[in-house]
Amino acid sequence: MSRCRKLILNMTDQTVSEVGEKALIAKLIRPLFDGGEPSPTIGNDCAILASHAEHDLLLSTDRVPADLIAFRLGILDHFGLGRYLAFLNISDIAACGGEPAALLLNMGIPAQLPVSDFDAICRGVHEVVLHFGCRVVGGDISSSTELSLSATSVGFVPKGRALTRSGARPGDKVFITRELGLTPAAFGYFLSQECRLELSEADVERLKRQFTDIVPLVDVGRWLRNSGRCTACMDNTDGVAQSFSEIGAESGVAIVLERELFSVPELVTSIAVASGVDPLNLALGPGADLSLVGTLASDCEPPANVEPSARIRVVGRVEEGRGVHLADGSGRHPFAIKGWDYFVGEISRR
Repeated sequence: MSRCRKLILNMTDQTVSEVGEKALIAKLIRPLFDGGEPSPTIGNDCAILASHAEHDLLLSTDRVPADLIAFRLGILDHFGLGRYLAFLNISDIAACGGEPAALLLNMGIPAQLPVSDFDAICRGVHEVVLHFGCRVVGGDISSSTELSLSATSVGFVPKGRALTRSGARPGDKVFITRELGLTPAAFGYFLSQECRLELSEADVERLKRQFTDIVPLVDVGRWLRNSGRCTACMDNTDGVAQSFSEIGAESGVAIVLERELFSVPELVTSIAVASGVDPLNLALGPGADLSLVGTLASDCEPPANVEPSARIRVVGRVEEGRGVHLADGSGRHPFAIKGWDYFVGEISRR
């Protein structure tokens, strides 16, 4: 019996909470449907379906649960939930350098939900699809014991030019597109029992916007695709370090973040210190801001601004090896990854 098959049989004695989302994908889903090898299907933000036309088809799906933290805290209302659902799904198209075309909605609705709340969800989705020039083209509504909102996103990309997670090579540059750590800091401020920091109204609103206004970076994805110099890309939904860990694993390389090339915003540092957490660990930890992160060819010089809410910042390099590392004045050190994994929540590993 193969080693892989023995591992799978051992895992079946465990619960999904003991195994976690990432291991379920790597050890069960990929070997069954994708042969366990990097490909344009499982392992990227979108499935990439090659066609005989001038464009390839991009497909992805994502869900917004009723217990979404920002909704539970009252930062998002039902209109905001609809916007968030559309943002989350369109961001996957952006991460592959695609053009969003359509959404299919799949909504589980409790029988007692007020029609006004359902209408607000629909209006939230509608506002976003109008902004990005795409449409809702169908889906399904069913009865559910809790509110469950999911969508399938459809997009297009010029043939053979989709951005994936598997093209990073030693010598490439590592980039981010939004300020580090504001979403993890927002979680820290609104959820941490230890954080007793008094913030100004403007700073509190800045943190709330990490949930209400995380607009997908479609223009940035388009620039990266058209540049021909983006070697790997994904959107950040689990944490920046976790995202780079996945790019490194798919590409078979080490991601080295250079401390002198990036800064942690003062607001993030203040919240980290008040919570008794290392600012860098907080900034690179769990938090979905839908920024695009990835790698560029060594000769690529990105423009200062591609769109108002984002800037392509070079923060490191790609080297031979595995994992995520931090380089500072004392050398290169493995970075302990903290990211989000469904069923087990926040995870930490090297």
